[in-house]
Amino acid sequence: MNKNQKIYFSTGEFAKIVGVTKHTLFHYDKLGIFSPEIKGENEYRYYSAFQVEPFFVISALKELGMPLKEIKAYLDIRTPNELIDLLNNQNNKIDAEINRLLAIKNLISQKVKTTQSIFNITNEKIFISKEEMELFFISNALPNSDYGNIPLSFANHMRYCTENNIISPFTVGQMLSLENVKKANYNLYSFFYTKISAPLTENNLYKKEAGNYLTAYHTTGYDSIGETYLKILDFANENNLNLSEYFFEDVILDELSVSGYENFVIKTSILIKK
Repeated sequence: MNKNQKIYFSTGEFAKIVGVTKHTLFHYDKLGIFSPEIKGENEYRYYSAFQVEPFFVISALKELGMPLKEIKAYLDIRTPNELIDLLNNQNNKIDAEINRLLAIKNLISQKVKTTQSIFNITNEKIFISKEEMELFFISNALPNSDYGNIPLSFANHMRYCTENNIISPFTVGQMLSLENVKKANYNLYSFFYTKISAPLTENNLYKKEAGNYLTAYHTTGYDSIGETYLKILDFANENNLNLSEYFFEDVILDELSVSGYENFVIKTSILIKK
């Protein structure tokens, strides 16, 4: 076969086929990474049709972040077994990147869903919502938590999540005991939690019961959240509702969607005992 049978392509033709510039092909040739199959005496270069797939593989390796010098090092010792090892290693990297991107996608999708939920609420209204069972990965809040060490408790929780390979699209929430709410100790959290879809570990696992929850959305940030807790307690007393041990606090709107800490929207809920 010869170039007249269209088995070979000029540099410009080959560049168009593989979607790069002629300069890239010249550069790869100079580095010894990828060279034309035929170099004529008149300095014309011809690439074989059979070189298209190898070039795409080299381009894929480069796109995955493999330096050109490492690609060159492989090509210098290329064997079928070396190729298998190389591609299996890159496959593992691709899987890891896919998982990373899926985690980001889930985070974004959940953020959209959480933000959209605000349009279905009535400000400051106390109501009863039916909720499904949820699994939480929890960590203890620091004793006598206050404004100074709440961020430290939060940071510790995030570290525990990382150490236990907990990846969740849900925001971190807080558990506040009914006892502390009655004492107006609104900063004395008991636990921080992250919602998970499956029990990845038996350690620090908390099962939030399904049932009817007394619920409210507080729309003026944490500094005034006590006002909403008082309304919840009044509602429970007026309707003879027996409440369980913990309130659950979840931030619905944060600094990504509103300007100013005082405009945060926080959902707080507590299970109504049967």
